[in-house]
This record gives sequence, C-alpha cells and structure tokens, in this order.
Amino acid sequence: MDILRVMDVLVICVPVFAVLGLGKLLSLRGKIEETHCSFINWLVYTFSLPALIINEVSRQRFDTFLDPTMVVMPLLGMLSVALITMAIAKINGYKGGFAAAFVFGTFWSNATYVGMPLCQSAFGSDGLAKAAIYNGFVVPLFIISGYLLIGFYGAGNGETKISRRFRTAVLNPILLSALLGVLLALIGEGFRGEDGMPELSDPIMAILSLIGSFLKLVGSMGLPLALLSIGASLKWEQTRSHLGALSWVVAAKLIMFPLITLIFIRWLNPAAGRDAVGVTVLLSGTPSAVAMYVISCQLGVERGFVSSMLVLSTVLSIFTIPIWVYVVKGF
Repeated sequence: MDILRVMDVLVICVPVFAVLGLGKLLSLRGKIEETHCSFINWLVYTFSLPALIINEVSRQRFDTFLDPTMVVMPLLGMLSVALITMAIAKINGYKGGFAAAFVFGTFWSNATYVGMPLCQSAFGSDGLAKAAIYNGFVVPLFIISGYLLIGFYGAGNGETKISRRFRTAVLNPILLSALLGVLLALIGEGFRGEDGMPELSDPIMAILSLIGSFLKLVGSMGLPLALLSIGASLKWEQTRSHLGALSWVVAAKLIMFPLITLIFIRWLNPAAGRDAVGVTVLLSGTPSAVAMYVISCQLGVERGFVSSMLVLSTVLSIFTIPIWVYVVKGF
C-alpha cells in the first residue's frame, strides 16, 4: 500500500466528513434547526451552486464537454444497476412505493452537496468543473428516472402530475446553470488565441474578472454550508423490518454503481483522462441524495425506508469513499 497515497486520501476525505459531523453535532445541540436547513438548502440550490457551476464551467474549453466518460458511462452504470435491482424486486415480490425506493436508491447519488466538495478537494478546479458537468447533465436524469420508477410501480400520492414532475427535474438551477456555462464557454472559444488564452481588451477582461470573483465568492460559500445542512438533517427513522433490502440498496449505491461505471469506462473508453475517470467514479459512489428523501416525502413514497437509506449510505460512505479515492488517484 502506498502510504503517501493514503495520506493524500485522508487529506481529501477527512475535512468533508468532518464538516458533516459538525453539522450533526450542531443539530444535536440545537444550534441548527429544520428551518435553518431549509434556508441553507434554498440558498445553496438557488444561488450558490449555480454561481459556482457557471464560473467553473464557463472557463473550460468547449471540447472538454464532449467527453463521454462523465455523461454516458454513469448512465450505463445506472441502467445496469437498476435492471438488476428491478429483477431482485420482482423475485422478492416488492411492490408500490417500497419497490420504487428499492430501485432508485441504488443510483440516485448526492453528487452535488457531497460530490462537488470531494472532487474539488481531489482534483482542484478542473475536478470541480467536471463535477459541475456531471451534476448538470447526469443528476437530472437520476431525478427523472426516480419519477418514472414511482409511476411504473404505481407509487406516490398522485397529487403531482407527471408533466410537472419532469419540468421540476429538468428546469432546475443546476441544469440551467450548467447549460449557461457551456454556452459561455462556446462563445469564449471564438476569442481564444493560438495559445488557448482569451484575447480581449483590458477593460473587458477586468469586467469579466470582477464577475468571476463575485461568482466564485458566492459559489465557494455553498459547499461547506451544504455539508453542514446534510449533517444536521440526518435522522434515523426505521429499518429493522427491511434490513436485507436496505443492505442491498446501500451496497449497490456505494460499491456496485461506481464499480460498474468504472468497468464501462475501462472497456468502452480506455483512453479517458485520469481526472474525468476519477470524478465520474467518485460522484457515482457518493451516498444517497437528500433530494431523494425530500421528493419521497412529498409523494408519500416509503419515507422511513428512504430516510434509513440516506443515513446508512452516508455513514458507510465514510469508509467506501476513501477507498474509491485511493483507487482513482492510482490511475
């Protein structure tokens, strides 16, 4: 075992999970309440992360967005894991909301609030930009797939029309900010010189630098706030009656999904860059998404099971994510 790589993994992972733990500690001491978490989530989701994504994505060369590693491969991994889990649900006779949660829990990742700080810590600004692309184009498909599974299994309270669910999944600030960032990057390609640097007048460069500094300041505050909110929101509700199902879902989410995604990358795109592979695998291996719990509560889909899935996957990811970081840093 490479000791230097192990130390590198600890430097990347420990601060992220330490902030999660701080959020839980502050919650237990009554310093962070549910209303605080709601405000933090709104602030981060509506302003901070979109600002961060626009700032990071717009700086990239346009050709970096054409890498299938970050978009196609995780979707192939998601499809594989979902089909296997649907077969298990069929064999075990799972139905309704429980069956839907059992399947979408295997791939619906917290690639935003947990994943982006990890990618920034592991791969710097380039990793953060790649994580923004993943969040902009892959995560909405997780959400849409979750809604489709809820409809397929006849789950939910039926109060929200399917068209409105899709609009909510697609027309969200994360996706829109990623699209805007890509558009700005495409426009910027027309102003790059032979050395790849933008060729603009000094006043325009000064204005762009000012805007970039503002977006970076607003965006950088969001990641630690999001981690605090997730830590404060973790609540154990119930599991004992579904330990077998819960064990499969969490193992598939933290181990099988990133592993299958990595296999697809090595098989179909062996020339993929190290950072792209690392970001894709890390984001696929993040714990269950908080949004999954929120949507399940709104639609009446197995709140207790989903809550337990969220808590257990987050706790166990303390052990699995460092392993994945160690693996991808070795490429």
